[in-house]
Amino acid sequence: MKALGVEIPEAITGRLDRTRLRAVNGLRLLAGLDRPGVGCTPHTVVWSDGRATMRRYRAGVGNGSPILLVPSLVNRSYIWDLRPGDSVVELLIAAGHDVYLLDWGEPDARDASASMSRYTDDYLQQAFDRTVELSGEVPIVIGHCFGGLIALLWAASNPPQQPRALITIAAPTNWSEMGPLSWLTQQGRIEPEDILDDTGNVPPDAMLRAFQMIRPLGDVTGYVTMIDRLHDRQATQAIWALTHWAHDHVPFPGGVFVEMIRVLNRDNALVTGKVMLGGKLRSLDSITTPFLNIYGTTDHVTPPASVAPLTALVGTGGDERVLKAGHVGLLVGGSARKKTVPAIVEWLAEKGT
Repeated sequence: MKALGVEIPEAITGRLDRTRLRAVNGLRLLAGLDRPGVGCTPHTVVWSDGRATMRRYRAGVGNGSPILLVPSLVNRSYIWDLRPGDSVVELLIAAGHDVYLLDWGEPDARDASASMSRYTDDYLQQAFDRTVELSGEVPIVIGHCFGGLIALLWAASNPPQQPRALITIAAPTNWSEMGPLSWLTQQGRIEPEDILDDTGNVPPDAMLRAFQMIRPLGDVTGYVTMIDRLHDRQATQAIWALTHWAHDHVPFPGGVFVEMIRVLNRDNALVTGKVMLGGKLRSLDSITTPFLNIYGTTDHVTPPASVAPLTALVGTGGDERVLKAGHVGLLVGGSARKKTVPAIVEWLAEKGT
């Protein structure tokens, strides 16, 4: 390349091109012209109750068993279908499975008194039954983080039917290993009722600040990475979509939060394998369906030591896959494409499901 008759080195022209692309991509992103859509995979809503709904995604071809996905109560469910090309839903459909995704909606004052048993015995059971009705088959159930606990405690409650297989991803089990925030509530320095707002729920900002305390520089790192990769349109969109989701919290139902702190955190009941919820004893050893425990070695939200004990607590013992990934990375990006979903598909094939 020449300018004013002077040959400009390729290294400099490369930097100039990247600077130009950063400016163009940055302006388009800020103007809302190039922001990626989230939750874009075609679907139909096939069930609802209160704020909760369930979406159905059809595989079209393939003979895989239906899969029911159970998200956490903390964030919005579109993390399972973040954006085109970066979607667990897409990958499972490509593997031949019809996919059903629960969405808890946005809790309000009407949900403040809801207990954990409302989600395990009511909402999840209804969604499971509807999946069986529509597909004609018993589904595989997969839950992430607190969604994994909901699925686990439901399956441990002797429902009319066990799932074809049960998979939990980053499901916290030993809450003594959950880190500083868990220790504060375990020691009684923070009472769960003190965090509830006027609606009776935990406000979204409180949940966001809690996660920021776990990784104080997480937002800064994300924005620095996005600025550094602004010349790459696809990378910029991926980072923006994930950052948008990470800040898109919903209120956490107050009754569930109080129960979580008192039963799962302070009593650390789950690590004993037996949890009393809603007047019903949930025994993990009553789960007889094939079980897989997936967790990440770099997970700062549910560290490996908090998740690992679960494998031996379910039924006669389950299988586990320990992946080099973080808490959210288990569901998005290269880790989900190359590690999490292949581990799920291969394990299901081993079990003949």
